Amino acid sequence: MACHFPPALLTRKYIVCGISKPCGVIRMKFLKSIRIGTHELLFVGLLVLAFVIRLGLISQGWPTTNSDEGTIGLMGLHIAFNGEHPTFYYGQYYMGPHQAYVAALLFRLFGPSLFMLRFGLLLIFTLFLLSMYLLTRLVYSRGWALFCLFLLGTGSSFIMARELTAIGGYTETLLFGSLLFLLASWLVMTYRPYQRSLECRWRIVVYLAWGLIAGTSLWDDMLSAPFVLMTGLLLVVFCWRELLQLITPLAALIGLLVGMFPLLYYNLYAQPGKDSLSVLSGLRSKGGQDMAHILLALQNSASISVPMMTGEPFCQANELSIFGPTTSYALPCALTRSLWGYSYILLLIIALLLALWGLWSAWREWRINRDAELIEAQWESRRWLYRQGIHLALLFSALLTFYLYAFSSAPLDWPGIHARYLIGFLAVTPAIFWPLWQGFISVRARMNRLVQARRIICVALLTLMGVLLMVGGVDAYTQVPAVHASNERDMILINALTSRHVTHIYSDYWTCNKLTFLSNERVICASINSQLKDDHNRYHRYYDLIDADAKAAYIFPADSAFVVKQGGTYHLPAVDARAQSSGLTYQVLVIDGYVLYQER
Repeated sequence: MACHFPPALLTRKYIVCGISKPCGVIRMKFLKSIRIGTHELLFVGLLVLAFVIRLGLISQGWPTTNSDEGTIGLMGLHIAFNGEHPTFYYGQYYMGPHQAYVAALLFRLFGPSLFMLRFGLLLIFTLFLLSMYLLTRLVYSRGWALFCLFLLGTGSSFIMARELTAIGGYTETLLFGSLLFLLASWLVMTYRPYQRSLECRWRIVVYLAWGLIAGTSLWDDMLSAPFVLMTGLLLVVFCWRELLQLITPLAALIGLLVGMFPLLYYNLYAQPGKDSLSVLSGLRSKGGQDMAHILLALQNSASISVPMMTGEPFCQANELSIFGPTTSYALPCALTRSLWGYSYILLLIIALLLALWGLWSAWREWRINRDAELIEAQWESRRWLYRQGIHLALLFSALLTFYLYAFSSAPLDWPGIHARYLIGFLAVTPAIFWPLWQGFISVRARMNRLVQARRIICVALLTLMGVLLMVGGVDAYTQVPAVHASNERDMILINALTSRHVTHIYSDYWTCNKLTFLSNERVICASINSQLKDDHNRYHRYYDLIDADAKAAYIFPADSAFVVKQGGTYHLPAVDARAQSSGLTYQVLVIDGYVLYQER
């Protein structure tokens, strides 16, 4: 079945720069036609529900925090109160500090806390939902926009943890990707081949906005690159006559350069090897060119990464326990994830094939109607062609995202943790599941058994997807007590350290920046390796400060590789060896699962 947009969906309620009426007149009529009805109430209700679900989770301290998130929090503190203006995430040269700047604003208004750090992400995610609703309504239909809002508003605990944890780039990727497609789709859907840009000045503003968002999204995280590429291609293919006019491409270029100016400025003066492209190239190293590695990467991507980032709620996949339940390779879990992942990829392929056929059908109909005397027929066929093109561009964004991920080292190293690099799939949800919605809403005069069976299958799959995503949301709330206990443990440790006047400590990476942020820098930590050497300090001023303090303490989780338990007592062998050679003596304390070495 071709991915066909039924005539019923070709409604005249879309904002269109009409053929015979000025844009301003049509905008005014559209605004006057807005009414508050059942659809609008459902939209507001679903948006509020998604907001409240996540607000309840972050108010309880869920999900578990870590030092990556602590780094963003510290950046927010330094921006808000120290006057710092970082260009990148601390210790990196390719990922923008957007989350930290949002946090800094909230910290200035309401004070620093883990809740306010995550509340900024919740605001970003809510804007993403609003943008996705508008995009889906513009390109597909009102009913499908509501259902997609429901799907995206729910989610598994893994998905919501990625949306609500400030580890840089991921929530903004969703917002920027959806906004890029919304703006590009509006420009395409309202495009008239022989319209002069000055006749509709709003279009110039939208081109400028598209460029600005494209630029800042590339500065923020290169995960946005597929969306920038595909929306830019949409504009070139469908609005090429308009782009021949100087003012529109100039507006887009100005926006692009302004949006990514900090990234460009840094790379103009970056030292060799520390430029963004070199760093990204090193991070994305394929880790093996032979067929065995390629097949393993594809298998891990489809059977572990895709299920995790698209909502499989039962078998979490994490290689490190600090991010949640660790990966289970038991047969039931392996089968469940594989079934989900390969089914999702199959649905993506089917959607792509149908979209290609739909685009071909739309192009043929446009060729037939472009010389028709009835102007409305010309316009309807053109709009159908535009929608098919946008639909296909969305799907190719997902395909490109998967390609860039699967042919990198990420699925070979940690396919569970690195699944977050596929977060762009969420912004393509309306396109991937559109064939199922079409199968559900299709109405024919004669419903033969094959059509009835197809409709039942589509309804069943959409219902199952919605139910499983709700189950995932419930699962997130069941994790709250354990996360609350972990947060209490962190605060007990911080209070114990400050009460003993221990303000400078050495520890492992996953402890350091988390404690420094949660203590509001009352405790400063430097990260060291097993040889007690400087290791992975994102903000090196901390290490310099601790290194200058001869009385700095050592503290590590009791279950870490730094700690050895002998005869009921805990030891830090590396610290014991240093103490013996330097003549220092340490008092050993165990504080709620942490081993503290404090100089006597």
